[in-house]
Amino acid sequence: MPPRPAFRPGQVEVRIDGRTLWIAGAAYPLRNIARVYQVVLHPRSAEAFGRFGRRFAGTLAVLIVVLSVGLMSISASSSYRDERDQNRTSFSQFVVTVGVVLLVLYVVDLLRVVLQKVRHVVAVETNGSSVALITAPDEAGRRAITRYLAAAIDRPEAGLLLHVDTLSVNPAHYYFGDTVNVHGTGNIGRISG
Repeated sequence: MPPRPAFRPGQVEVRIDGRTLWIAGAAYPLRNIARVYQVVLHPRSAEAFGRFGRRFAGTLAVLIVVLSVGLMSISASSSYRDERDQNRTSFSQFVVTVGVVLLVLYVVDLLRVVLQKVRHVVAVETNGSSVALITAPDEAGRRAITRYLAAAIDRPEAGLLLHVDTLSVNPAHYYFGDTVNVHGTGNIGRISG
């Protein structure tokens, strides 16, 4: 069993009791752990810029159509020039305001992804879709965590107790490992993440 590391604020306890891996308060049966590996999570910046571009172009096109149709409708329905000009101005300001609000929302969504940092983590993957992410401040620490977990899974009777850093990430903001689909009509094979 590895030496007991010092417990710092913000860390969680990783331990093996019997046939269960505990990460903080989450329990993972050892028989369900498919692999433990180091991975580098990269933000999905390119996808975020593409999504921003599509949203911006689509919104701009819709706003132009709405503005054109609205202004033509105002011109056809109003008989007084002053009233028509006032309605045109009010409608144009409304459409521009909606466009600016949507643009701000799109920029915020873009920045949520683009401002994410690259994360170096140790992933504990189960047979299902569950993945736990733990980390250490340096490469040697992450390599040691991976070795300790692999050895403890192989020999659970020896036990394990570690204090590690943990993090929560939104999987939609990061590339996480490989994408594999080798079944059915959507067969893409393997795409490295």
